Amino acid sequence: MQANIPPDALVMRFTPVQAAAVLNKAAQEHRRTGHYRVSVFAAVARQGESVEAVEARLLRASELGHIDPASNLKYFTCRAGALLERGFTFWKYDDDPDELPEHYSVDLGDSPTLDDAGRFLGAFGPAHRRSR
Repeated sequence: MQANIPPDALVMRFTPVQAAAVLNKAAQEHRRTGHYRVSVFAAVARQGESVEAVEARLLRASELGHIDPASNLKYFTCRAGALLERGFTFWKYDDDPDELPEHYSVDLGDSPTLDDAGRFLGAFGPAHRRSR
């Protein structure tokens, strides 16, 4: 089901960092679900919550989503608006009762290209390091 994400929501992703690898991940998802999508975590700041606190909350959620911190020492963030402006949409798998509230999939389109994967990557800022 398509999700309505506010443009100011913080979006976090992990590897891959190359367009070809993003396209490959999307192709793997297509084989599994029939959609070219990539995994992200997103949340809106709660009242009085800093950007750093939202990042910490998303990092905790990602670990609950079985993302190993030891294998994912870097993460990338952007605002949802940066992806929405590029024509991407956010989705939830409503048939998956275990999907975390912070987990979303970004649809890359019906037949995504390297340029589409590059547009997706281009929405995100530089890498941040996870604190240990």
